[in-house]
Order: sequence, then C-alpha cells, then structure tokens
Amino acid sequence: MTDEYRSVLKCPNIDKPKKKVVALGGDGIGPTVVNATVLVLEGMKIDGLEIKSMPCGESAVETHGNAFPPETRNAVDNCDAVLFGATHETAVQVIAYLRWGLGNFANIRPIKYFKGMDTNLKPELVENVDYVFIRECTEGMYAATGKEGKLKKLIRKGLISKPDIEKWTEDAIYAIRIVSPNATDRIGKVACEMCIKRKEEGIGKGLLEIVCKPNVLRSQDGMFIKRIKKIAEKEYPEIQVETYIVDDFAARLIRFPDHHDTIVIPNMMGDILSDEAAQIVGGLGVAGSGVYGPKIPYFEPTHGSAPDIAGQKIANPTATLISAIMMLDYLGFQKESKKLMKAIEKTLAGGLDVEKNWKTLPRDAVPPKFRKEGKFGSTTDVANKILEEYRNI
Repeated sequence: MTDEYRSVLKCPNIDKPKKKVVALGGDGIGPTVVNATVLVLEGMKIDGLEIKSMPCGESAVETHGNAFPPETRNAVDNCDAVLFGATHETAVQVIAYLRWGLGNFANIRPIKYFKGMDTNLKPELVENVDYVFIRECTEGMYAATGKEGKLKKLIRKGLISKPDIEKWTEDAIYAIRIVSPNATDRIGKVACEMCIKRKEEGIGKGLLEIVCKPNVLRSQDGMFIKRIKKIAEKEYPEIQVETYIVDDFAARLIRFPDHHDTIVIPNMMGDILSDEAAQIVGGLGVAGSGVYGPKIPYFEPTHGSAPDIAGQKIANPTATLISAIMMLDYLGFQKESKKLMKAIEKTLAGGLDVEKNWKTLPRDAVPPKFRKEGKFGSTTDVANKILEEYRNI
C-alpha cells in the first residue's frame, strides 16, 4: 500500500496553468444535463479551465461506428478530469473504461439538503443534512460482472454438493462477491482523508461510519471493518469511528437523518443506500458524485440516463452541477466551486416562494401540484438562473 491513495482527492497536476476537462454527454438525459453544466462552467469564465466535448454512447455508434471512439478515448487519456452524463447499457464500455480502465475506485456521493427543495420529510428534520458516502466501486458484487453461472459449475469445483443442487435446483444462478485487503485499505484511507477534510472545512464532525453486513458475511465484511478501523485508529486518531450493520443503518438514515458525516461502505450497499439517502433530500436530481483514482477521475450525476424523460429538456441539472463543483475542487478551483455551490443554494431557495419562482426551479424542486400543471423551469432555465446567481455573488 502506497500513499498515492491519500492524494486522490487532489489533482496530481494541480500546478499546471491550464486544466483540461473532457465532457461526455452520452445517452438519455446525459447530453441535456452535461450541456447545461458546460454552459454554466463556460459562463463562469474560469481562467485556466478548458472544456472539450466529445462523442460517446449510442449516438456515437451512429456517427462514429463506436460507442467509445478512439479520438474520445485519446482525449480522456490526456485530460485532467472527465465530466460524464450517462450511457445506456449498450455502451457499457464507456463506463467500464472510466472506472476500471482508469483505476477509479472511490465513488464519493455527497448528500445535502438545499432549502426550498420539495421533500417527503418535514424540512425541519432534514435542514441540517450534509454528509457523504465513500463507496468502494470496483469490487463487491460488481467485481465479477459477467461471471455468474449455473450451480452445477460449483459442484465441479468442490464448492457445493449435489444435495445443494436438489435444494436449489439446477436453474439456480450463483454470483461472486469479491472484497480484497488492498481495495479495503485504499478506500479506508480515502474515507479518513475525506472525514478530516470535512471537519477542517466546518462541514463534518470527524465521524467515520463503517457500514456493511458482518453478522452474515463474517469473513469478508469482518475484514472490511477490522482493516478500516485499524487505519483510522493508527493513522487518524482524531477521528471518531462507529460501525453499523447495513440494514440497521438504512433505517437510521430515515430515523436520524442529520446525525451522519462520512460513511464508508462496500460497493452494492453504497449504491443502494446513497440512492435512498438522496430521496431524503429531494431525489436524484440533487445527487452528484465523483469517482476518484490515481490517474484521471470522472464526475457524474448518480441518476443515470433516465430514458423516460430523455429529449424533453426537463431534467434537473443540479446533480451534474454538484458533480462539477467536486471536479472544480479537485482541479484546484476552490474559490469558484464555493461560489457555484452558493449559486445553487440561492436558486433552489426560490422554492421557499414557489408561486413567485417556479419558472427557474427544476421539476423535482416544486410540489406535485406544480409538476402536474407543468409549472417548473426547463433544464436551460435552471442552468441560466444558477449562472445568474453566480455572477451576482
């Protein structure tokens, strides 16, 4: 284990006078939200930031004969960060390269309540929600994707017996879950670094919450807890550590929504619980993320391609803009990232007087009555309002 995993939150080329970002819209609502975010970023006129849009996804198959054209991959390989929208399953090679090809293992998903957002919980219960998931995203149940199979294969390997087949039948399917010491240590170090960073910025309280399923997966998740606790206790003594069983923690996200700080969690569990947590603060429209590693990270909304609303220009760009804030922070543009966050806060605060401000509010920020009546801003309307607020700060 080297110390390279301590610094994945900061661009290795931080002193370069110009940072290159490749924007990949992709499929579904991906191009809509990425284009809106690029509109804002370019309107911010950040000295030293260069953004280049490149083709990928199903649309690239039509225009370039490949979902991930060589020129796009070359641009990615020579940039400092990627701003990514989404792709459909037919273009899985794009996300596979961004994650596994570039070695990006730490999926950081912030959960923050913005005053004015419509939520099913009482605002006074969630007004102080501001925590982050640190999700290991290369292992767990996703590590051996494509290596599922029939149970009879496991008999030949001596892993199960024939009576097991009789119990489960030959049509049963197995899947593989992988958790390695190396991946556990590196995600543990990133989580500790993020915990310290949040405390220094006055956002967090120095609390690291380790979440998994050690009461059932005694060896795997027992190791996950043991190794991360050891790292925290030995190298970050100022951090307070709490451990939770995942099903209990899922309930605690609802029961104690503003208790949490820095949550480190295995792959699939983190994927599920971070989506649950996003609903607490208004939905996936305000759920951004960054996926970090030692080379070139990518920043994306967590909502996916949402084909049901693709092309309607009504997708909330906030999640992608939050991802861009994380990207700016990573690239060294902290002043601009903080201003952009304030601009988002001011825009969404318009929901406190929705009758007056609905034209510049995203669809998921307004109450259901307004959605039914079509009273909400388009993706571009919201982006332009955020840019306006940024310029006024």
